[in-house]
Amino acid sequence: MAWTDITSAISGAYGSMQEWLFTNIVGPLLYQFDLMSWAEDAFDGLDWFLFGCIQIILILLVLRTWERVQPAEAQERFAASSRADVFYTLFHRLGIFHGLMFVALSGFFFEIDSVLHDFRFDRLNVENWWPGITSIPVVSFLIYLVLLDLVDYLYHRASHAFNWWWQLHALHHSQTVMTAWSDNRNHFLDDIMRATVMAFFALLFGVSPGQFVALVALSQFIQSWQHANIRSDLGIARYLLISPMYHRMHHAVGYGHEAQGKPGVLGGCNYGVLFPWWDMVFKTAIFPKAVYPTGVRNLTVSQNIITQQWQGLVHAVRELFAKWRT
Repeated sequence: MAWTDITSAISGAYGSMQEWLFTNIVGPLLYQFDLMSWAEDAFDGLDWFLFGCIQIILILLVLRTWERVQPAEAQERFAASSRADVFYTLFHRLGIFHGLMFVALSGFFFEIDSVLHDFRFDRLNVENWWPGITSIPVVSFLIYLVLLDLVDYLYHRASHAFNWWWQLHALHHSQTVMTAWSDNRNHFLDDIMRATVMAFFALLFGVSPGQFVALVALSQFIQSWQHANIRSDLGIARYLLISPMYHRMHHAVGYGHEAQGKPGVLGGCNYGVLFPWWDMVFKTAIFPKAVYPTGVRNLTVSQNIITQQWQGLVHAVRELFAKWRT
């Protein structure tokens, strides 16, 4: 069977599943609650759910198996601290978070789009850079992936630069038992800010909605792999893609978020999200050979999700007020 036949079969099966879900579940629910004006958006939103289901299956079958075969450190089978991580992953990957974000921010982004149009802002639209080359879907997809990764690097580094912001982001770093479930262990306020920034720049770059869903889904799965308890540095390919060992260094106590030799002082290394190039350019890259313990020095968080969120918010607000008083 040719590769085109395989991709066509997969695409057909995906489309059929999306159609079945809308016809038999989503559509009737919208009709029941008199929300049929949202039908088109809800149909497109099923992409988030289906891509998320694919990711969850791959995490369970591929990444969790890989963790048992090639672990970076010895871990108990399913640590109590990982249960919250599973919830965070399901909440983000199955479209719940992105659906809520769409409802909350759709009007805001519509207004931004109108302003850009009024000012005749020329988006990047890489498809037009080199007709016949950058117009190839795979090529434009990869270029947008690199551009958004640069935005993500800068956003991530900023979350380590300001003490109030770090208090939110510290929840992500607090996990001492990193697994393939750990990527979405974040404070919801930080998630909202990041989603807004990424969607805004995707709008500026001219990324189509369908491309954006695929870009986010691919990035999410790669980041699940990077957070997994896997002893792999990719060899020479570590300069092309961030490996689990590279990202684990970012979570390492005394290295990932602290200036070396200055405990408690924000600094850190390996901020890259998908590609190590930005770290290499800005001299924040460390390619480790050893496995270090992960977590945040002198920080203990509850295993209860609500308490985790409240603690992060309180610490961030306190830091802001302390800044204002000085």
